[in-house]
Amino acid sequence: MDFDSMTWEQVESMDDYVFFLSDNTQLSCLASDLGLSKGYVYYTQDEEMSMYKYDLEDESILLSLPCPNLPAPWYMPEWLMISATPRFGESTRTTDHVSEKNGCIHKVIAAMENQTVDKEDDKDDVKEAGPWMMLKDDHMVWLISNYLHTLDYIHLRGVSKKYHTMLDLRRSSSTMTVQTIDLSPWLVFPKHRAVFDFINPMHNNENYLMNIPELLKGSRIRFSKGGWLLLSKGKTLFFYNPFTRSTVKLPVLPDLCPQYAFTGISFSSLPTTSDCVVFAINKSSRDAVEISFIKRGDEFWTRDVYSNVYLPPRRKNVDFELNFNNPVFHRGAFYCLDLNGTLGVFNLEHDISWEILAMINPPNCDFIYKSFLVECDGKLVSVLLGHLGKWVRIFRLNDVEMVWVEVKHLGRHMLCISNTSCTSAMAPTGRMENKIFFPRLHNDEIVYYSLDTGMYHSLGSKHCAKDYRDSKENLNCSWIEPNWSETPDRYLNWLKI
Repeated sequence: MDFDSMTWEQVESMDDYVFFLSDNTQLSCLASDLGLSKGYVYYTQDEEMSMYKYDLEDESILLSLPCPNLPAPWYMPEWLMISATPRFGESTRTTDHVSEKNGCIHKVIAAMENQTVDKEDDKDDVKEAGPWMMLKDDHMVWLISNYLHTLDYIHLRGVSKKYHTMLDLRRSSSTMTVQTIDLSPWLVFPKHRAVFDFINPMHNNENYLMNIPELLKGSRIRFSKGGWLLLSKGKTLFFYNPFTRSTVKLPVLPDLCPQYAFTGISFSSLPTTSDCVVFAINKSSRDAVEISFIKRGDEFWTRDVYSNVYLPPRRKNVDFELNFNNPVFHRGAFYCLDLNGTLGVFNLEHDISWEILAMINPPNCDFIYKSFLVECDGKLVSVLLGHLGKWVRIFRLNDVEMVWVEVKHLGRHMLCISNTSCTSAMAPTGRMENKIFFPRLHNDEIVYYSLDTGMYHSLGSKHCAKDYRDSKENLNCSWIEPNWSETPDRYLNWLKI
């Protein structure tokens, strides 16, 4: 609070302070006095024994259960400040973001310099190649590299200093070297506002860091599709492909939208195509939703308000309960999923219309804590979660009879879900099939739910749990499908079709 102007100002740093919050207690303390790391907010929730730890710096929440075996009845947790106690320690956060973990060398893809930097650069060449066969014929290495996918090309450069010097990352790309059919989606999130951190689940949580262009520093990820991120910064939206560093700037939001405030946003096709449409939705009032959209070539956004009251079969009027998830473009329309499993559809092909579909049998679940919508194998699929993910149910839409049909097995597919993007893919390996991947980390390893075991696990470890506690959720992240296809500059102007 700035008492001179009587306005609230957003805090970017907590200095040396930590906060402790609960229903009846609010404390602020010096982290150095308590032996804690600075920049954290510790808090509890109603009717839970869980403890939450919010990190302001990387915008993540660590969820833990400090006392799992409390006998009943137990009471709501509160914070208690005890004076004159011995100092107690907490391990400080790692600041070395390019570290070796689980045998994988983290690579830094310095996008601004267009080069790859290995942690091992300051060491001698690897003396023992292990599974690699060190080729002595430089020409043969170069020939092989021309047929490698970009990611494998980067791995080859990291084998030795000699290969790193010989193979230029600025190689010309062909269709063969940028196809992504054999890759899984990556989890991406900003790191310290200066770089994007990518985690690759296919390669045992291998990490890559890419510089964020100056223009986009401080922006937030809103959606991802086809290798492009949709970012917001103030009233301006940007498309950005981090793999090619291509940027498309959208017209600023209407004056009635002083800043980004949408519940969900998505786009129909790649921003470089002439039929690209950006669609955004937000709750306008108790019985209305506000919808904004813009088509490729438009200078201004179109905004209107629509009713969100509908009459389900054999029930009284209810409201469409918007959830923090993203719409899905499917068969020429944008579909939105609410907390009750109801679908709203916005159609632009003929007459512009907003319709709430009266589902004959919406999913009959306990209280739905989170809901996600994803297109899988040409069908709309909803993923519903209970509190703390204690139960997970999946439904596929039968769009002929307009009913949800429960799915018990995903076959060879994998789902990657988050508040900003949900995608499905054919699992590149058998160990990734029939699983739902979350934007959560357990000891820096991606957490997934296995439909085979009905449990939560993390890649590269023996972690197994009935819910997703003891994991950290990043609030500014997304799933992205790597796309190294270069885009000519003439396609990067939004106003030109």
